[in-house]
Amino acid sequence: MLPNFPKPLPEDDKPVNRTVKVDDRLYQYLVDVSVREADLLRALRRETAQYHMARMQLSPEVGQLLALLIKLQGAKKLLEVGVFTGYSTLSMALAMPDDGVLYAIEKKQMWLDIARRYLEQAGVINKVKTHCSKAMPVLESLLENEAESFDFIFLDADKQNLIAYYHLSKKLLKSGGCMVIDNSLWWGNVADEAFDDKDTRIVRELNKLIHQDADVELSLLPIGDGLTIVRKS
Repeated sequence: MLPNFPKPLPEDDKPVNRTVKVDDRLYQYLVDVSVREADLLRALRRETAQYHMARMQLSPEVGQLLALLIKLQGAKKLLEVGVFTGYSTLSMALAMPDDGVLYAIEKKQMWLDIARRYLEQAGVINKVKTHCSKAMPVLESLLENEAESFDFIFLDADKQNLIAYYHLSKKLLKSGGCMVIDNSLWWGNVADEAFDDKDTRIVRELNKLIHQDADVELSLLPIGDGLTIVRKS
């Protein structure tokens, strides 16, 4: 049975100190005063910009937040579902301790090759176990021997299987572990009823599912394309 969560606030009870609207000028200020992007990460971001799917790449402030969360938690065993060219992979690998391990799943060899090249240049390839495969079979295989053993999981993959990824990842996450899900605001489309495509509906469904999941604590942050941080009880 789902817990009796509070109902959404009525219009006349909305907080007046809401999240500030980030326009281009404020965003640039945010980057200027807070982002410390390593040279290799910047080089990877610039190389990725030449591809037509470049909008899939993580923003530098999100990569830095992932790294900070890993250090705050002291995470040693990590899982990433969806590598793309590896900005998040490299950010997390650089933040991990020397005895840490990151299982990284990406279905396209082209993207994985780019990611591995930068991991090698950074000297952290030994921390990363890459899997060129669709995510579902790898997650199901990990469940056989690795259930409830991961400290930190990052989901940034196709939306078609997103809800299944969440359920499987939750089983892999240890108690007290952290899961981070990217694209939770889906370019703002989740709040616009005019968008009713399949991917948007799935993101909305997952957001609702997590909000009602009594097994986790959560926070959805308006950073990047929306980032949901979950802690498993």
